[in-house]
Amino acid sequence: MIIKAPPWFDRYVTVAASDHSIPVNDCSIHYRKWQKDSDSDKPTLLFVHGNGANLHWWDFIAPAFLENCNVVAIDLSGSGDSEHRNEYSLEVFAQEIIGVCEDANLRNITVVGHSFGGSVARSCAFLNPGFFSQLIMVDSSFEQRRDRAVTLRKKKPIGRYYASLAEAKKRFKLRPSQPCLNRYILDYIAGHSLIKTVSGYYFKLDQQIFKKMKQSGLPDALSMLKDISCPVGLIYGEKSRFFTSHSIQILERVIPSSHILSIRNAHHHLFLEYPEKFIESLGKLTVLMTPTDPPIDSP
Repeated sequence: MIIKAPPWFDRYVTVAASDHSIPVNDCSIHYRKWQKDSDSDKPTLLFVHGNGANLHWWDFIAPAFLENCNVVAIDLSGSGDSEHRNEYSLEVFAQEIIGVCEDANLRNITVVGHSFGGSVARSCAFLNPGFFSQLIMVDSSFEQRRDRAVTLRKKKPIGRYYASLAEAKKRFKLRPSQPCLNRYILDYIAGHSLIKTVSGYYFKLDQQIFKKMKQSGLPDALSMLKDISCPVGLIYGEKSRFFTSHSIQILERVIPSSHILSIRNAHHHLFLEYPEKFIESLGKLTVLMTPTDPPIDSP
């Protein structure tokens, strides 16, 4: 069964937003700022997409928070409408996030990163103590993986062009693969993942991002989480391949259990499956993670 786009989705994806580009380490970085009631005194939600994605994955999520927050999303280099690099690293991605925050004059920032974007956000929070108010990872694996040096091929693989947008959209697939009945969401993000050229439609993503990744000098994920100065939270899918009851128990050693929320029946791309539940969970978590002033003792 294919579910038709509900009215709230159409309303959110048409909310006014402005697009900006800034240079970071000789690369143009694109970001989007939603405009409703923009107020420098409001806290900020900064969304960071995962690998293979782009900032438009947040178009139907971000506007839900405009009542109380300024909202911004970034295209990391190699993705969306940001330029490609000859070499990538977690450190460089972190610099891109800081560059956007400074250019947009953001304050009181909660950075929200999905999947690989969670790793980028975590690295950025670790490298910039005190910069963020909160860090929220969305189904972002923390298990240690062994870094490997990668030798680039001398000849880049030839990307495929498609004669029509409809044909190109059919080639769009989630990685890792999972069920998602919300075809209207997949069609929307697929359309924003493509660019029209004289040769046809072409996916914007730099297909060699991980082949171009420079080995990081950062500590493992758990060590970084222990040292990050701001409150840290996680929203994960109950059926995610990256999280088990055992891995959650390990994570609870460094993150309060109250800062870890699960979305029932959801997989890795949880906000594509259950966008309204995700919006509710994200709003709840930002409140749970906000420190409250201790009561003043009566004299």
